[in-house]
Amino acid sequence: MIIGSGPAGAAAAFFLSYLSDGKLSVLSLEKLDRNYDRYHRMCGEALSTKAFKELAPLEPHAVQFQIRRAVEHWPGEVVIETEADGVIVDRPELLRHMLQRAKKEGGHSECAAAVDVTKRGDDLLVRTRDGREFSAKYLVGADGWNSLVRRTIFQGGPRLLWAEQFITSGTMDRDAMHFFYDQRYQGGYRWEFPHVSGKRVGFTRGADELPEFLERQGRPIPYGYDKVVEGNACLIGDAAGQANPITFGGIRTGMVAAKMVAEAIVNGSLEGYARQWPRSPYASSSYVRAFDSLRGMDNAELSRSVRPFRKGYGTRSGIKALLNGKKYRELYHAYDLGAKWGW
Repeated sequence: MIIGSGPAGAAAAFFLSYLSDGKLSVLSLEKLDRNYDRYHRMCGEALSTKAFKELAPLEPHAVQFQIRRAVEHWPGEVVIETEADGVIVDRPELLRHMLQRAKKEGGHSECAAAVDVTKRGDDLLVRTRDGREFSAKYLVGADGWNSLVRRTIFQGGPRLLWAEQFITSGTMDRDAMHFFYDQRYQGGYRWEFPHVSGKRVGFTRGADELPEFLERQGRPIPYGYDKVVEGNACLIGDAAGQANPITFGGIRTGMVAAKMVAEAIVNGSLEGYARQWPRSPYASSSYVRAFDSLRGMDNAELSRSVRPFRKGYGTRSGIKALLNGKKYRELYHAYDLGAKWGW
């Protein structure tokens, strides 16, 4: 049983059904009905195309823009442009596509809000707000940053970075993502991505002036939680705090974790996921340490940290960066990992 049908939950529904050839009985519970699209639009909706090499047979779906460039704007008038290979998707449509594929593979879904989780013998029992009860051998918590599964079965919770995003009528290049770094963003950044209505602008909540907007969105970005399995229950996506604090990306990480979970359950034990996730490049502890380091930097230090890359990223600038001192090496390592695995 899977609670939640966001990127992680929808991917889990598909992969559990697909990888088991329909032999597993898979049930998804999703509490949102009318507000499903509105909630899942609160996102940058960017995905690296490399993600789908790991997520096969899933392919990019509901693509709105092809991303070819990433442009970074740093204090000291440092602008770094690099090639990128990604997409901006219609996230609600992508999720519906995965859920439909899960259904074709034999999965089932119910619109119901889980309110209680208990153990009954070897099974886990979930009670819903409308009085129904469902039981399962395995329980996958994909129920967001305030996860009922995590609060009930696990201990502690992720750290939260609150962000807001605005859909505006402004114009920008449709093949680029722009990132603006400044001390005001407290370790984060301001982003500008293309949108069908113009562009989306986002930043750490309260860190910048509000633009004129067509729609205002906001949500926490959960990160820095390292417990993913407890008995026959597991956590994926925002419930597991798997968003990347360097890139703010969470779609790919949640979907990859979902596939890991499905492989583990099909093989008969969640221990495979418990071992595989923390060893993966998605869960590197460098991300959190680098983010904490960034939070303490003013604009002068942000400018110094990026100075070796003024003429772009490459082997030469990488050597200069290593000679720039030990202070920024973990930061550089986290940025390198984030560029490859963080979106």
